[in-house]
Amino acid sequence: MSLFKNFKSVTYCVAQWADNVSEEKLRKEADWLQKYVGIDKVYLETYRGSFARREQIEMIKKVLQEYNIEVSGGITTVCPDLNDSDKKRQRLFETMCYCNEAMRNRLKEVSEYTASLFDEFIIDDFFFTQCMCEDCVKEKGKMSWEEFRLKKMQEVSENLVIKPAKKINPKINIIIKYPNWRESYQETGYNPKEQRTIFDAIYTGTETRHGAQQDQHLPRYLSYSLPRWMENVLPGKNGGGWFDPFECDRIDSYLEQAYLTAFSKCKEIMMFCWSAIYNNKRATPLGFQYERIDRIMSSCGNPVGLKVYIPFNSQGEDHLEDYLGMLGIPMEPTPDFPNFKADSIDSSVLVTAAALKDDSIVEKIKAFVFAGGKVFVTSGFMIGALEKYPEIKDLTSMRYNNRRLDADEYQVTVNGLYGRNYVKSSQNLSFPLIEHRNNATWSILNGGHGEYHEGLIMYDTYGKGKLELINLPDMPSKIRELPNEVLTVLRYELLGNGKVWIDGGYGVSLFTYDNDTFGLYCYTNDGCAPVDFNIHIKGKGENGVQSISFIFDTEEKPKWRPAEIKPTYVRPMDFRGFTSENKQSESVFHARLIPGDFQFFKINR
Repeated sequence: MSLFKNFKSVTYCVAQWADNVSEEKLRKEADWLQKYVGIDKVYLETYRGSFARREQIEMIKKVLQEYNIEVSGGITTVCPDLNDSDKKRQRLFETMCYCNEAMRNRLKEVSEYTASLFDEFIIDDFFFTQCMCEDCVKEKGKMSWEEFRLKKMQEVSENLVIKPAKKINPKINIIIKYPNWRESYQETGYNPKEQRTIFDAIYTGTETRHGAQQDQHLPRYLSYSLPRWMENVLPGKNGGGWFDPFECDRIDSYLEQAYLTAFSKCKEIMMFCWSAIYNNKRATPLGFQYERIDRIMSSCGNPVGLKVYIPFNSQGEDHLEDYLGMLGIPMEPTPDFPNFKADSIDSSVLVTAAALKDDSIVEKIKAFVFAGGKVFVTSGFMIGALEKYPEIKDLTSMRYNNRRLDADEYQVTVNGLYGRNYVKSSQNLSFPLIEHRNNATWSILNGGHGEYHEGLIMYDTYGKGKLELINLPDMPSKIRELPNEVLTVLRYELLGNGKVWIDGGYGVSLFTYDNDTFGLYCYTNDGCAPVDFNIHIKGKGENGVQSISFIFDTEEKPKWRPAEIKPTYVRPMDFRGFTSENKQSESVFHARLIPGDFQFFKINR
């Protein structure tokens, strides 16, 4: 029986540890982990460059089952040089060369061995190739490396993993774990578009570690957004999220990975790995936090957010959606362009430069907008589309002429179409200078310096809908340097069709669910301090939303916290032209969050 209702608490045991651990040591470590964390399931690795002995695997399975811990298998597809000829192959992390017959046979052997021990196993995220040895170059021929590796790893998946394993054990359930570097999948052979049809389930890397002081530089919101993209890749079959304690200089850097993985509604939360979290102070708070999160998630529905179209095998403006997510805009990345749905958050879609991979993207945008939807396009997409798909000019007067815009002053539209508020910033930020024709295209937010300003948020109407440009700083992390008034306009524009949005500065994420619940998390940063901001909730009629109730993380309501919060004020929606005639109103609630903390609420209408 699982320790938690909404997810399983999971860890992984590497083959070298499995091959050497004694029963006494295993029991000592299991006692500690069950006391401080609580483990539902273990993936026990049979191979990581070398095999774990069968008798060791059987001993570990037996002991863990006494602790009521479910046990599945795991493999990591790395291989040392098998002969002298392998020394010519420059393989990153000892990943396999799949043009090498000896290594191919090794993987087949690993699959068969693991299937003989388990009814389920997961493949760690070294299941890729970057080998460019003489054999690979010869077999690739005139194909691009992307084409060759996608084709090669599809063949390897079927012929060296799935077929051999299922021949040994027809009941075997095989999970492929995808790494946290989605934008690079196609360059290394990861192929979720095709592999989702042959594997039984998928898994997601959600490790972000320290946002700056490590080589990947992944925004922490990825721990939420990538599982959501994967859920849309294979609905219902995204098994879990996988993170580790490495390069997490603060405890909160580690814990945030777990929180966001859970908020994304992953079925399993994988803490890599047993030996890394044992006796590790970063892991000790997790048991307590899992209980809190489990209670909260029981009240939350399915995650919803602004759809972000990121096609398979695409790259461009990498992780821009994650920087926007850390700004407080809930994101729902998808590999498929969404269908238009009126009067819902699905009446909008965000398109980044990654969508340039789709040769029919302009046709899809036209149809969506013409039907009444709103398509937000980033500056990176617009610049690329004007060059690659000139038919985009049928939708807008915007043009790009390889010029830059430096901005430390902003004209912020407030109170409808005609009010302007001028905001000065201490930071000078660089943007692409995208021009437009006055009154053919309308500007909502301008930026610049002195006598010269240009549109940063502007739109064109087409059919019943709008095409709207979102021009962001050249360096995505500089979004946080924009004045709060600018960030507020950006949030409202992107979430105007949603129910909830927040104002204020950078560093608070908003998580929304389909049953009128939402959550907030405040990130920890250097020099961080408590954050004050407002929660804006759209309501029907003139009385608005009556209150929001805390979703408590304990059985009893804390004595110091009220059960619900009344709005600070309710007003007719007059922002951007809404009036009381719309019979809509906005209820505004004051909020304060401490870095590293989260709060969840239920909307009472």
